[in-house]
Amino acid sequence: MSEPAVLRWPLPGRAVDQDGRPIACPQCGAADRLLLGMDLDDHTDAPSYMSCRSGHSWAEERMPRRLGVLLLADILDIEPGILAHLDDLQREHEAG
Repeated sequence: MSEPAVLRWPLPGRAVDQDGRPIACPQCGAADRLLLGMDLDDHTDAPSYMSCRSGHSWAEERMPRRLGVLLLADILDIEPGILAHLDDLQREHEAG
């Protein structure tokens, strides 16, 4: 069995679910600059894993894994070279 192709993507600003409701860390309430774990091979309605800057992680049922895959596809359509800058994005996420 192969390892899943998981990408931890820093969401800009506040995260919202597919209905526009804000998503926040269930432990500390952080809502800005959350990390979304995307399994690029999983197009199901299973919850995505998210984490906040304090290191709390949780399965977010309002963010199905298929939405993360669609989000990345949209980003790649807009900026095809973005994957080459993932390290820069991670550093920006950690510094902000």
